[in-house]
Amino acid sequence: MSEEKKQQYMWPSRWTKPSAHGNQGAVSCNNVYATQAGLEMLRAGGNAFDAAVAVSLTLSVVEPHHSGIGGGCFSLFYDAKSGQTKALDARGVAPTNAKEDLFLLNGEVQDEWKDLGGQSVAIPSLLRAMDTMLKEYGTMTLRQVAAPAIQCARKGFGTSFTGALTMEDDSVQRKLRLSPAFRKLYLKPDGSYYRFGEKQANPELADLLERVAEEGVDCFYTGEIARKMVGLINERGGCFTLEDLSQYQPKYRQPVHTTYRGLDVVAFPPPSGGCAVVEMLNILEHSDLRAMGHNTASFLHAVAEAMKLGFADRSVALGDPDFVQVDVERLTSKAYAADRYSLANADHAGEYAPAEGIAAKEYPGNTSHFVVMDRFGNAFSQTQTVRDWFGCGIVVDGLGFILNNAMSDFSAKPGALTSQGLTYGDANSIQGGKTPLSSMAPSMVFKNGQPFLAIGAAGGPRIITGTVQGIVNAVDFGMLPEQLVRQPYVNCLTRAQGLEVEFGISEDTLRLLEEKGHNPIRIPVGEAMSTMLNSVMYVDGEYYAAGTQRVDGCGGALLADGHIVLDGISQEDVFA
Repeated sequence: MSEEKKQQYMWPSRWTKPSAHGNQGAVSCNNVYATQAGLEMLRAGGNAFDAAVAVSLTLSVVEPHHSGIGGGCFSLFYDAKSGQTKALDARGVAPTNAKEDLFLLNGEVQDEWKDLGGQSVAIPSLLRAMDTMLKEYGTMTLRQVAAPAIQCARKGFGTSFTGALTMEDDSVQRKLRLSPAFRKLYLKPDGSYYRFGEKQANPELADLLERVAEEGVDCFYTGEIARKMVGLINERGGCFTLEDLSQYQPKYRQPVHTTYRGLDVVAFPPPSGGCAVVEMLNILEHSDLRAMGHNTASFLHAVAEAMKLGFADRSVALGDPDFVQVDVERLTSKAYAADRYSLANADHAGEYAPAEGIAAKEYPGNTSHFVVMDRFGNAFSQTQTVRDWFGCGIVVDGLGFILNNAMSDFSAKPGALTSQGLTYGDANSIQGGKTPLSSMAPSMVFKNGQPFLAIGAAGGPRIITGTVQGIVNAVDFGMLPEQLVRQPYVNCLTRAQGLEVEFGISEDTLRLLEEKGHNPIRIPVGEAMSTMLNSVMYVDGEYYAAGTQRVDGCGGALLADGHIVLDGISQEDVFA
């Protein structure tokens, strides 16, 4: 036993519930059913890619408010056999016939179309991506990895805390009113909501997943199912064709890379938020954060300035690199970060982006992230989404899933405000076949050429800022996953919009930040921002996992004897 571990076990002052850890692999995600699904694949001899597909499909069943087969994903992974890190873009693209004026009527943006219309639906891409992953890197069959998801859908699952809570949201209420199929799928027979913990099932989705597992994913993108999807989307204002579905394929993209404190950092490239993660880390490297102290005023000021600088660039410089020129090399370079850092003042909060029309607001976190590491040395980090809670609310009756509204992440017109409080320029305009910008930013940190930390988050634009803070917590302050996900987090896009701070940061610190010109927006005790981090870390031959504490997160690990540990508690099948 290492001296550090001796200290951990010898001194009562350090006795806390540990991060789930084991030497055979680990999973971290937003739901215990999905964590268990991934660990079961690892226990059965599968690798991280097998486990990832099982996690993804199970989340599609138990977390339909966050993600599902009607949406898409960004997958960042390290393949130990080739020693390569790859990025698979399956966020979903605009249908071929989509034009710049898709959300405009007489030159004005129609928010209803963006949020609830068939115009808001991008190509559902998750199933095609998972099939690609399984065929190219997995060792198990689609039927094997889909089994936990099918079981949850068929036999039922306990309603998550977040799943119950979202039903009270105004946007979800609108979707319920507009769609009888939505109500039938997600409400009890008497029309009431499922409470936290109450059992619900989705036999329609179970049937669909069984068919996909038996026939292959092509049956989802062609034939009867495709015709039903296209017909309903277009009935609601969309412009889909059958070819949009049948010809869709995810794209491999080159990950973005930097170093941070001597470690290699890899993140998902544009059109994701990975460039911003890298730029912010490069800027922060100019500050001695450890010497400042965690969550001190000087630390939080440095972090906030880096966030604002990164988002200022993101708003105008990024888009789908297949359609616009994105100067990734410059944006992720150390020299550029040094130039940006020079704009910041250690004593005063700056403004680095136009703030007109931007008001402080809550950004719903409508996304799910998960991470897997296995005993073979593979690592997998994926963020998946239907964009808003329950996507656009359009349910194809009889199929058991909801469609995304990812098209609303495009610029309806330059400078128009998205529902997540962001503005974009022409680089993110709507074009057929184009992928909209996203804040999703699956990331990894490598030590001595091997995965050390796989991390990512859900939470709209807070994905980027949360991921940066998570990496800083791990690298600068030596936190394990359980520690880093429990910290109070901050978020800052512009000075005018304010510096969001969670409970746990002292009032003295906030007063010092106010003196520097910041506008702290205090998150009350008992509440939290939608910064929902999930991470797995490899340390001294052990895989440590922790799920976000802000929703229904769960970290789990596999032991050599086949037992599973969830959130630091042994989960032996005592009553099996």
